Amino acid sequence: MSAQTAPLTGRRSGWTVASRRLAPYLDPAIGLTAAVLSLVALLTADPIAIDPRLQDPDAVAVIATLVAAGALAWRRSRPVPSFAVMVAGCLVVSLSDHYVGLLSVLILFSLYSLAAHGRRRDGLAGFAVSVACFVLLALLEVPDLGTAVLLQSLAMLVAAWALGDAIRSRRQQQSDQQRELVEAAVAEERLRIARELHDVVAHSMSLIAVQAGVGAHVIRSDVAAAERSLVVIAETSRQALEQTRSMLGMLREAPGDATRPPTQGLDDVATLIADVRAAGLEVRLTRPSLTPDLDVAASLAAYRIVQESLTNVIKHSEASTATVALTVTAAGLAIEVVDPGPVRPAPGPGSGHGLLGLRERVRLLDGNLDAGAHGTGFRVQAVLPTGAGR
Repeated sequence: MSAQTAPLTGRRSGWTVASRRLAPYLDPAIGLTAAVLSLVALLTADPIAIDPRLQDPDAVAVIATLVAAGALAWRRSRPVPSFAVMVAGCLVVSLSDHYVGLLSVLILFSLYSLAAHGRRRDGLAGFAVSVACFVLLALLEVPDLGTAVLLQSLAMLVAAWALGDAIRSRRQQQSDQQRELVEAAVAEERLRIARELHDVVAHSMSLIAVQAGVGAHVIRSDVAAAERSLVVIAETSRQALEQTRSMLGMLREAPGDATRPPTQGLDDVATLIADVRAAGLEVRLTRPSLTPDLDVAASLAAYRIVQESLTNVIKHSEASTATVALTVTAAGLAIEVVDPGPVRPAPGPGSGHGLLGLRERVRLLDGNLDAGAHGTGFRVQAVLPTGAGR
């Protein structure tokens, strides 16, 4: 399947590149071709056979025809001036009693271009001007413009304007939809970064607060223990600053230039627990001998579940121990973090943003998470499907 997709993608990319390179030359080529064909139609037509009142071509008719048709070279880049020149040229040819020829068709194309590539009000104004010109020429009884031709021309003007306006509206709708998709993607990315920042800051600040308290308590009685606390604080602060700086850089820079912070995952749980142990919480880890098949998002979610759960133990529990169990089941990877408690009295109501963020992560991966009291302590249980998000 992939072997067939790559050549097709390559062909499409090559066609896209070629189209973009040729785009600046397309309208000039259209203008030049229209001018040549209009001139040929003017010079080869038999005016007498068409309408006895028509005059033979002269310099005025030739120049007006060339200028009017050639104005199509700017039909997209300058739709209003292009249409104005087209209308002026057609009026000069018609009012001088010359055969308008191919210009009667090209003015429809010019009106379509104005409606498709100009503003809506420009298209409406162009349509009104076109109708007024045809009605005026009919009232002046110029050659080759009877009642039947007038009605047919008005109907074609309506069709040309309607087609151009429909295309303009469709293009605008697609542009709005694309902008909404981009804005939604940006909002989702910012929300993801906000969750990552919460997890990093909450975990790091909890460790720092615990170590600062330990260091202040033993600084006079156990200098070595105080030094170890300061080392943990320095290392935790450095890691948190690096990750925070990288994430904030993603918010400031353009999407293509942003540097993503290193993604943590299931393999980093052991290092995380070692850091928590250094903070004074004894953690017992049980995990399978073989790492389950998790994609990057699910692996990061597993890491954040363990990190947030242990952070909550440090912040909200008086327990000195906790257990982390990783188990592979038929449903996927089961994660359980338990502390025996008791719960430390809180100075005020908590925000609960950490657990809310975890539940949202797991929900997006089609997993489930439960958290609540477990005896005198607290337990977090989650199941992440293997291969989630693929």
